[in-house]
Amino acid sequence: MTTITTMLAVLLALFLVACSDSGTPDDGASGTASPAATGAEPYGKIAFVAFRDGNQEIYIMNADGSDERNLTNHEAEDFDPDISRDGARIAFVSKRSGLPGIYVMNSDGSGLEVVPNTGGGLSPRWSRDGTRLAFSNGGSISVTNLDGGDQQLIMEAEDPGTAAPCRAGGFPGSWSADDERVAYYSASGSLSVAQVCTVGVDGDGPKVIAQAPDAYLVEPVFSPDGRLIVYRAIVDNQHDIWIVDVESGERTNITDDPALDIEPSWSPDGAWIAYGSLRPGEPHFDLFIMRPDGSDVRRLTEHATKEANPVWGP
Repeated sequence: MTTITTMLAVLLALFLVACSDSGTPDDGASGTASPAATGAEPYGKIAFVAFRDGNQEIYIMNADGSDERNLTNHEAEDFDPDISRDGARIAFVSKRSGLPGIYVMNSDGSGLEVVPNTGGGLSPRWSRDGTRLAFSNGGSISVTNLDGGDQQLIMEAEDPGTAAPCRAGGFPGSWSADDERVAYYSASGSLSVAQVCTVGVDGDGPKVIAQAPDAYLVEPVFSPDGRLIVYRAIVDNQHDIWIVDVESGERTNITDDPALDIEPSWSPDGAWIAYGSLRPGEPHFDLFIMRPDGSDVRRLTEHATKEANPVWGP
């Protein structure tokens, strides 16, 4: 029987493959979600993964794409960053000890520390108060203090072929505004589905927020006010950015573009969304920002290698 870890690895590879098919995606939704506030110009810092140094490195830049800096500059793979809400620290995954492990550094690259007891951990995500990290290990999701203590298993993965909703292994995307729930996606290759889910950090079980037949809904991130979740929908080899209203379940496609659009992240004020895209017809991903209604698209990077995993801090 295929293990949970192997199945999730296959799904991750599938999600990042650039597909040539176009067409209009449909994750089974209709209507229009209420966008977050608009009007403010983008501000703050965006951390991201760049492949331009021969391997994956964590970079940071201003929200207008200026002043790019390599924060890790290490021969090992460094990836999957997340910026704390105050902008002071970045959590990320590195293979510098051989296996993936979770590290924390200051936002200028100094003060590197390993988070103990997280070997094999992926997708570290800061709590809003900056005291804890949610992460995935073997498809299960746990919460830990920065010293590796007081770890709590909040979602235990089950076999992908027989799993209950939101239990087929998962990767966290962000914490809710009140730090009471973690958004994540739960993926099953055998069922050809990935759901957007949330789970309570106090033992409240998983809940399905968005799902659609024969679709992969991945990379969910709460808006700063917690009302909306932005995510990527993969339908018939088409990748687009969608928004779901957490309360009503109403979903909206905000990109609807033939190019692949991936890995969305909210700005701290909720007025912008950063994401990766192959537009306009590029062979590699660059980083863009847009309004929550899909308007005012602006390109931030333009390199001969891939940029990925943008996360936005103040």
